[in-house]
Formats: sequence, C-alpha cells, structure tokens
Amino acid sequence: MSDGAEYPGISVHSGFPNAATDRSLESLDLHQLLVPRPNSMFLFRIRGNDWDEVGIFDGDIAVIDRALTGRVGDVIVWWNDRTGQFAVSQYQKLPADTTIWGVVTTVVHQFRRRAGGKPTEQGNE
Repeated sequence: MSDGAEYPGISVHSGFPNAATDRSLESLDLHQLLVPRPNSMFLFRIRGNDWDEVGIFDGDIAVIDRALTGRVGDVIVWWNDRTGQFAVSQYQKLPADTTIWGVVTTVVHQFRRRAGGKPTEQGNE
C-alpha cells in the first residue's frame, strides 16, 4: 500500500505507531481536563446506589468544583445540616435553604476493583 498520496485527506497507518513522530496527535492531560482550577477542585467518593440511573455508581469518584455556580441540570454537592453529612442532588431538586458546597463536573468510574471497593494494584488482584 502507498503512503496515501493517491487518496487526498487519508493517511495510511501500518505497524506500531510512533507517538514521537506523529505530530497530528494532541496530548491528553488528565489533570488539565479534570482539574482546570486546582484551588477550587475536590474529589469525593460516592457511596450508595441512589444515582445508578444517571450513571453514577457506588465507589465512583466525583470531581467537584466549588467555584462554579449551580444551574438547572447540574449535579450539586450540598451540606445537609439535618444529617451532618454531604448529600448529592440535582440543582432543580435541592431542598429549600440549602447550602451548596460545589458542582460535580466529572465522575470517574473504575471498572476493576479489589475486594472492599478499592482499585486494583498490580500484583494484588
């Protein structure tokens, strides 16, 4: 097969790609993607199954930005004075007089876990 010259706009790849020579690749920085404002970002581990229907599962990690203002459609972390714990709700379903703690921007779901819900470590599977 040729180098793609006869097919404009198509690149032909064969063998193992070399990231050092492929300048068309953009870097993927998870820290920049998940934590754009480090001074206002926090990670919480979700407990319970109340959010399964929207794809947030027990043990998932919620990335929360305290600098954002909640809006309709957002998932919000708020302090529940009655129970003395953080709670998660959709913005439009927040109880009256709620103190919003932050906005969930991302949820990290780990597929492979050790017993007890902790992520696996190499050699400890």
